[in-house]
Amino acid sequence: MDSKVIKYLKIFLSENSGASAVEFALISPILIMLIIGTVDIGLLINDRIEMQNISNSVAEYVAKTQDDSDIEIIAAEMHGSDYEGVTLTSQFECECLDAVVQICPVVCADDDYQRRYISVSASRPFDPIFLYPTMYTGGKVLDSTVRMRVD
Repeated sequence: MDSKVIKYLKIFLSENSGASAVEFALISPILIMLIIGTVDIGLLINDRIEMQNISNSVAEYVAKTQDDSDIEIIAAEMHGSDYEGVTLTSQFECECLDAVVQICPVVCADDDYQRRYISVSASRPFDPIFLYPTMYTGGKVLDSTVRMRVD
């Protein structure tokens, strides 16, 4: 080989001014995916906590008032924008000492009494920012159920 070519080749191979840019270009997609995944998990946890708060506050309200006819209006007033897209259901349940859950009223044995509960379920769909092909493909429904003794 020509000595000039070898000289330029040595200069080219010893030059490392663009190495950090190449390393960053190789690592940045992985870092961006990690950041997006962390944000998705944070949003999922936040929505899950909101669902628990909504179902818990509605169950407390129904336990105090003994009326579950306007739970969606009450939940919307209590939680504002956090309530958007939430589906609420409630049901009074009764049981005796045998712990068999039935629709109220229940006739218990002579030495037993009826225990009355309210069961409130809240659910809302959750869609992540980024769809993870093998782990999570979207369409998950977050739900929370609270069962609280009324009397």
